[in-house]
Amino acid sequence: MQVRGNLMLSIMARSFHNYFLMDNDNRNQPVRFIANKVAGISFENKCDHATWFDANLYAIQGIHMLPLNPSSALTRSRRFVQEEWDAYWRAGGAEPVDNINNGWKGIIYANKALIDPSASWNFFTQSGFSDQWLDDGASRAWYLAYAAGRGGGPS
Repeated sequence: MQVRGNLMLSIMARSFHNYFLMDNDNRNQPVRFIANKVAGISFENKCDHATWFDANLYAIQGIHMLPLNPSSALTRSRRFVQEEWDAYWRAGGAEPVDNINNGWKGIIYANKALIDPSASWNFFTQSGFSDQWLDDGASRAWYLAYAAGRGGGPS
């Protein structure tokens, strides 16, 4: 059963890497589409960098971060997460995370634990933390446990 589960996760990670979560050197998607970093909505022979529920970049990118769980480190490679962070979330990116003031902010910072678990931990432990940065399906305790499990935590 464990071997079967590992095979399923490996196939999923490989297909995500090739078709949905695009590193800069992706060879399967059109060159002009790769900069989007994620497929968005995939149809039979079309990808649309969009969602059906929200036109904001944080939703288009962030929906591909969910669910955030231990296998996220397999499906969302460090390289990909860093490229996505640099393109979108850092200061000067397309949609800096510090400008987001809703539950997507927590999702993005939890995802950051894949490349910088200490920064993720520090975000969730800051004194001015706001509960509005948590989406309805998450908790601060889970995000702290996730960051700690990735190597973040008190110094």
